[in-house]
Amino acid sequence: MTRIRFLFIVCILMFLPACRNQSFVLQEGDLLFTVGKGESELLKAIQNSTSGKQEIPFSHVGIVHIENDKLFVLEATSPQGVVITPLDSFFEETARIDGKSLMAVGRLKEPFRYSIRDAITNAQKHIGKPYDYAYDEDNDAYYCSELVRYAFTDSLGKPLFEPLAMSFKNLETGEIDPYWIQHFERLHTPVPEGAPGTNPADMAKSNLIDIVHTYY
Repeated sequence: MTRIRFLFIVCILMFLPACRNQSFVLQEGDLLFTVGKGESELLKAIQNSTSGKQEIPFSHVGIVHIENDKLFVLEATSPQGVVITPLDSFFEETARIDGKSLMAVGRLKEPFRYSIRDAITNAQKHIGKPYDYAYDEDNDAYYCSELVRYAFTDSLGKPLFEPLAMSFKNLETGEIDPYWIQHFERLHTPVPEGAPGTNPADMAKSNLIDIVHTYY
């Protein structure tokens, strides 16, 4: 019996590393779609305007970058602006449900993967620039999915991700969310309803990428 137990334990110890080796591995240029931690008014307004009832309400996206075998995320976040964040810290800012991070991994499909190297360079050029509270593609500030959109370009420098008509309407009421009315009043500019832009929830459904892993 003792010998049988010994062999059983040895088998388990041999099996565990195999399990760990099968765990998901992030790659350079992967897109991390997340639900932000906390209940800020900005977060709720983004989710109310961009996510259907049956969808995970992704409110943020960043780009995986590997440097000296360490994983980072290039992201544009409020209030810091464009920053590079250690992956562990990025996970800490992600909401959880039942102990699991509400995060999905989008990976560019093979025909578009040529753009990854330049995308990292493009995003790094913007580190230190402010967060784009105006959601305006013509200024030199960036919100999260805007940074991603302008990072990934084709051989002519045109963004791969096409712009969408932005909507700031609450999906349940069909009216512009009161948060956005007050937000743009403070900026002394009209709500840019219908202006070109993007958002994490729609970008996660782009035909340029596959969702290759979820952590929830």
